[in-house]
Amino acid sequence: MSTKKIVGIKHIFFDLDHTLWDFEKNSETVIESMLVTYDVERLYKITSADFIKKYKKINKKLWHLYSHKKITKEELRSTRFTKTLDRLGAKNLELGLLLEREYIAKSPYQTHLLEGTNEILDYLKPKYELHILTNGFKEVQHIKLHESGIKKHFNTIFISEEMGFQKPDKEIFDAAQKVAKVNAEECIMIGDSFENDIQGALKAGWRAVYFSSRKKRVKNENLYQINNFLIRVDCSLNLSALTHFIAQQKI
Repeated sequence: MSTKKIVGIKHIFFDLDHTLWDFEKNSETVIESMLVTYDVERLYKITSADFIKKYKKINKKLWHLYSHKKITKEELRSTRFTKTLDRLGAKNLELGLLLEREYIAKSPYQTHLLEGTNEILDYLKPKYELHILTNGFKEVQHIKLHESGIKKHFNTIFISEEMGFQKPDKEIFDAAQKVAKVNAEECIMIGDSFENDIQGALKAGWRAVYFSSRKKRVKNENLYQINNFLIRVDCSLNLSALTHFIAQQKI
C-alpha cells in the first residue's frame, strides 16, 4: 500500500460519536441492561425495541435543540428518559431520572468502536497529527476515549463544552486551528454529521470527509465521502476509501 500523505494536509480532525465510537451499539447495550434491571417490559408492557426506538427519536431532537442553544445540558439530561416513558404511556418521573443517572454513569465506559477504527488510526498516526473535535460533555467524552483505548492516537482533544462553542459554529474550528498552530488549508475533518462536521468544516475553509452511506448531492472540491473504514476483498479486510484517497493523492 502506498505511504503517500494527503497533499497539503498535516492535521486530521475526527468526530467521536458515530464516527469512531459506536454510539448506537454502546447506547443500546446500556439501555437494554437497564430495562431488564428495572423490569420495564413486565411492569409497563414496553419492549426494549420499542423503548430504544422512541428514545433515539427523542434524544436526537433534544440534542438538536441543545446544539442550537435552545435547551441546557441539564434540560437535555433530565427529560430524555422521562419523555420516552411518557410517550410510551408509562409516565414515571422517578424512574426516568433513575434511568438517566445510570445511563450517564455506564454508557461512557462501553468500548465498542466502529469497524476499522483501530486500523485506520494505526495507519494515519505515523503520517499526520490526529485530533478529536467533538460535540459533547467533557466528563463523558474523555472517558469514552480512554476506556476504548484510542486516546493514545490523538495529539489534542477538542470538546465543545470545554471550548465554549459547538460544531457547526465556525468559532470551534477556528479555535482548534489556532491551538494546533496550523492553517485552514492544512486541516481536514472526518465526521458523520453533515450539518455539524461537514458544513462546519467547509465554512471554516477546511476540507472534509463525510463518513456516511447517505449520499449528499453537493458539489464541492473540498468534500469527499466514505461509508466505512474497512472493505472486504476476497474474504479479507483492507483499509477503505480513505486510504485510497491518500494513495491516489485525490485530496
